[in-house]
Amino acid sequence: MQSHQKYFPLFTKKDEITNEFIVVANNKDPKGMIKIGNERVVDARLNDAEFFWNKDKSQNLVKKVSELKSMNFFKGLGTYFDKVQRMRKLGGYISDELLISKEKVELSTSICKTDLISQSVGEFPELQGIMGSYLSQAQGFDKDIVDAIKEQYLPIGLDSFVPKKKYSIALSLSDRVDTLTGFFGVNEKPSSSKDPYALRRVALGIIRIIIENKIDLKISDLISYSSNIYLDQNFEFSNNALQKDILNFLNDRLRYYLKEKNIRHDIIDASTKALNLNKISIIFEKAKSLNKVIDKQIGADIVSAYKRAFNILNVEYKNINEDLSNTTDPGIFKNDFEKELYKKTNELKKHISEISKTHNFDITLLLLSNAKKEIFDFFDNVKVNDGNEAVKKNRLELINFFCKTFENFIDFQQIKDINE
Repeated sequence: MQSHQKYFPLFTKKDEITNEFIVVANNKDPKGMIKIGNERVVDARLNDAEFFWNKDKSQNLVKKVSELKSMNFFKGLGTYFDKVQRMRKLGGYISDELLISKEKVELSTSICKTDLISQSVGEFPELQGIMGSYLSQAQGFDKDIVDAIKEQYLPIGLDSFVPKKKYSIALSLSDRVDTLTGFFGVNEKPSSSKDPYALRRVALGIIRIIIENKIDLKISDLISYSSNIYLDQNFEFSNNALQKDILNFLNDRLRYYLKEKNIRHDIIDASTKALNLNKISIIFEKAKSLNKVIDKQIGADIVSAYKRAFNILNVEYKNINEDLSNTTDPGIFKNDFEKELYKKTNELKKHISEISKTHNFDITLLLLSNAKKEIFDFFDNVKVNDGNEAVKKNRLELINFFCKTFENFIDFQQIKDINE
């Protein structure tokens, strides 16, 4: 009614649609003929819709899955029947990660595309997914399945709604991962200027679903599994660097997401350099927390503590004849400043190793900033370049231990201090 006839539907104060609408005409209508004519048009369209609906809802969705064999997905990637079989396996994998019913996820992935061959969607293509949810509801499917089918194409951009229910998450992710794997597998990758299959939007959807639901999936394993499912269906990929290409592409979309959240550029670099996409939500939470304090005293203390240690380590490391072994021997400490720095670094190491997606990163940043005292006291009172080679090397090992502990939170080498 809106897109075809350009009518204005009317709603109640509770935002419920009514059976009334407004039409604009540039002629007077004293006899009401324009009004009657437009009502007839709407009436005919609604009769068509009712006919399609009654016919579609009478057809068993599970039985219609096999009809997807007649609908091509993409050249080299099979039919929509092939796609839902792949999604079914991916959904099962994701259900294990989300601790939800594998049976319900597999059922939702199996029937989620059947509305594409319904007469309703054939007439109104914009209803795909929405019509599928109505049909599944009419046929008595579980509410989790109905909602998942309705939300399978979400999100569709940076600001659109993100599925929050676990079954919706599983279906949307399985669809997107299959699409991304397939298109990259046959080298239909976006270029710098063109993205005809909206793969950037597909990848951004994966990033948003994971971050905004604070879940962590083993993305590398999921992509590898998706690729193997294609191979099991006897599809051949021409892209020999598939895994690497997709991970880099997802990392690029993650960087874009962080930028849109107004995260500072050097923090984005520090957060994404390691390319550990198995912990996307943790990467985001770390970056967001650091971004909040980077221009405050806490941020200045963190950066100055790390930079002083890192710069001295780089200078003094050139003056020893062997590599550092990443082991510090507290047995040859000569003063309390070494002991205090060692104790503080071990406390930080333990704290950072226990970080999870529900962690309070503000506390971590406060602890890192507090370590400025120990590292500055150490440098102000201890001669790193000791005459005894064993003591000298051990002190460098201690400084290295301190730097590595900081870097286990984020790559502070990428963070600029006030003077840079």
